[in-house]
Amino acid sequence: MQDGQKTIKDLFDSSTIFNIPKYQRAYAWEKEQLDAFIEDLENQDTEDLENQDTNKDHFFGTILLRKQKPEGEFKIIDIVDGQQRITTIIIFMKLLLTQHKSMGNDVKRLRRTYIKDDEYKLRVLDIDNDFFQSYILEDNGSGDNEVETPSQRRLLEAKEYLAEWIETHPNRIKDFIDKIGDMKVLTYSVEDDSEAALIFETTNNRGKSLTSLEKVKSFLMHKTYLTSKSPETPLKDLQNRFSKIYRDYEEIEDHRKSRGELGKTDEDSILQYHSIAFEIWKDKEYQDPVRMINQQINDLIKANRQVDAADRINSYSKELRRSFKNMNKLLLNRTPYLLDIFALRRPAAFYPLLINAYKLDNSDEDQDFKRVAQLVEIIGFRFGITKSRSDKGVSQLYRLARDFEGDFDQLIGNLQNFVEDYCSDFEFERSLRQPRFYEVVDTGDQRYLFWKYENHLRLAEQPIFPEMSTETFKNEKSQTKLTIEHIIPQNPKNSKKVVADDSILSITDFEENYLHSIGNLVLDSRSANASKSNQNFETKDEQYSKAPVKSQLKLNQFCNTKQDQWNHISIRERENKIVKFALERWNHRRPGQKPAEIDEKIHYKVDKALEKAFRIATEELIQK
Repeated sequence: MQDGQKTIKDLFDSSTIFNIPKYQRAYAWEKEQLDAFIEDLENQDTEDLENQDTNKDHFFGTILLRKQKPEGEFKIIDIVDGQQRITTIIIFMKLLLTQHKSMGNDVKRLRRTYIKDDEYKLRVLDIDNDFFQSYILEDNGSGDNEVETPSQRRLLEAKEYLAEWIETHPNRIKDFIDKIGDMKVLTYSVEDDSEAALIFETTNNRGKSLTSLEKVKSFLMHKTYLTSKSPETPLKDLQNRFSKIYRDYEEIEDHRKSRGELGKTDEDSILQYHSIAFEIWKDKEYQDPVRMINQQINDLIKANRQVDAADRINSYSKELRRSFKNMNKLLLNRTPYLLDIFALRRPAAFYPLLINAYKLDNSDEDQDFKRVAQLVEIIGFRFGITKSRSDKGVSQLYRLARDFEGDFDQLIGNLQNFVEDYCSDFEFERSLRQPRFYEVVDTGDQRYLFWKYENHLRLAEQPIFPEMSTETFKNEKSQTKLTIEHIIPQNPKNSKKVVADDSILSITDFEENYLHSIGNLVLDSRSANASKSNQNFETKDEQYSKAPVKSQLKLNQFCNTKQDQWNHISIRERENKIVKFALERWNHRRPGQKPAEIDEKIHYKVDKALEKAFRIATEELIQK
């Protein structure tokens, strides 16, 4: 292929098939990049009309290509850089030609040029190629129910976005086809991976900005070329590793979209977690992992230690590949305390430690890792209740992750000491007992506490109930989402009645010291909570006694026995019981036993039955 400037129409030679190498990322363009693509076309269109210059050139950037062995009469060309743009052009051209054909025009020649001439003109990554051909380049249904990867979803969204745009320009279809064909592109072809690596770093990337992971890949490819006498083999190994990294990351993206509570799991965050856990750093060098690895390799090359530099590249890429693989496995792990960490919605600070512990655990059934996860859950919850700053203790956690080499007993001891230093029993209990608990502690941490307390009551006190599942806790449906109910309401209809039986306690004292305290709060569904409104306890108690929530059924245990009334004494007694439970449940010195496990099928059926009862009871209360 001849290098230099050419038109898109010339680039899509009839005998050329473009291929995306497996070490490249999958399709990644989203609305922001598609907007820029469309804006380029619209600006060009506007300028042409204003200047009456229909021959004005439009430059679409540089494309880096590599020749492969031909297949019969077809030339096979790898797109080393520019695959996002080429893929988008083909999608857009397919849609334009479909619209043009519907207007009675012959598009056979154009289709052979841009879409398919015996063979499809573009082969995307294997994992997406069938989907791309069937639902993007052909019209075999919408494809919405066939999406299996985030990149397939982005391909489909790009097709829908561009199709919608075309519908708003029905009279300019032919103009757009011509403009795309006449767009100028600068191509540079290479004969092998070594030459590609040499210029890869300086290639202009137009569209989505390079991530830190892509910059690391580019840098390592370039330095592999410079440090190896025969770079083809190490370059191939490096490309294979990044191919696997991108495939693992595709699955990680799936986890993030389906579960939502995983914290920062984008590719650059995982790169940083790896740097924290497995690289040698001081101060906060881990915040810029690209610069950190660049400096390490460049220093070795400057010292004329090319062999050591090549070895460092090899070991670094191996470990990075392993970190992405372990991160993927970690997000699929069903260890109860790990699921609780995700439910707390603050796992990011702990990921480096968890990844390293997961990597080095050789115990039966991951028992050592589970011990670490249990203490991490304790720390995460205590951090939330004590309102510790988001950066408090994080550097120490990062040092523990970096320095951990497999001694789990020592790590457990270090984590226990960490609790004493950053969220001690004294601070934890004081935060639980603060009079304005409801107003000070984040709602998510309140719900988590009362969810765990609810499950404690279900298993510890008769009648025994099955645990309320994580799925129920995470439920975000407007009517059945779990909320926090004030037993004595925040705005009672009869404020005086709250303190009628205590001549010493004033209404002001009650509001300041008891109303928002932990003993006056209980778990409830949003709709049931709303139905109780500002009713007094006597009225509410009838609903509590019928609720499928154990913590509500047990409220009458704390009523004043003489007046059968809920007052500040009741609140204080219940507070004591909840605090006692919390100190035992989140005991870092002697972590509690693994939560009682219930057969998943039975658990699912019973919990669904309870949810149904919860919903029916709520609907009845609303109707009343």
